[in-house]
Order: sequence, then C-alpha cells, then structure tokens
Amino acid sequence: MAVPISIEARLYYRCAFQRYDDAQVLLRADHTTGAVYLAGYGIECILKALVLSELAPTARAELLNSFRGSRAHEYDWLRTRYLKQGGARFPRDITEAFTLVNDWSTEMRYLPRTLRVDEAVGFLSAAERIIRWVDGRL
Repeated sequence: MAVPISIEARLYYRCAFQRYDDAQVLLRADHTTGAVYLAGYGIECILKALVLSELAPTARAELLNSFRGSRAHEYDWLRTRYLKQGGARFPRDITEAFTLVNDWSTEMRYLPRTLRVDEAVGFLSAAERIIRWVDGRL
C-alpha cells in the first residue's frame, strides 16, 4: 500500500480501506446489504483519493468543495474527473469490475431487504479489485 502524500487524499485513502474491512466483517455475519453499502463507500473513497492525489495543492480545496452533494457519490463522475485531470485509462478488468458495482448508490441505506450472498460476494470482489488497482496507482 502506497499512502498518498496529500493529506486530503490520505484521509479518503484510509477511509476506503476501513470501509472495505467493515464490509468484510458484515459479509461474514451475513449482513449482506450493509456489506455492499460499505464496500460501495470504500470504492467512492478510493476514487476520491485518486482524484485528489492527481491535483496540485492549490486545486484541492476547490475539488473538496465539489465533493458536496449527490454527484460526488457517483463513480462515473469521479472517474471522469480523474480522466479529465490526465489520469490513466482504466484497464479492461477494472472497467468490468465497475459494471458489477455501478448500480450502487447512497439510496441503499433505505433498502429494507437482505441482498443474496452471491450478489454481495460478487460486489465485494469487484470492490476489492478496484481498490487494489487504485492503490497501485497512488
């Protein structure tokens, strides 16, 4: 694990791994919906760390302000920000992992059902691939 130099990116980086670890605990306890919800936040946080790590210090404050509101939870918006800043294209396997997690949203907190174990396992597996790939980019 390569911890980002930027303090702002480091915060999101650490949160990404903590939320993913929390998700694994919930999955082992058969709390599948909570596991997917937290793993999704882990993806969001690692993408924010990636975007922040690509910016000059003077531009970070503006970007942090843009993290307010619903669009800042959208993976596509974060990926687009990264690419517009000159970030490397996502490899095919990571793009495929995003297709498995792309329907995640903060609205899951209101989902009063338990997801199937295979759905949750697949989601967490894709989340881990994304998080590990981003970790290798930092």
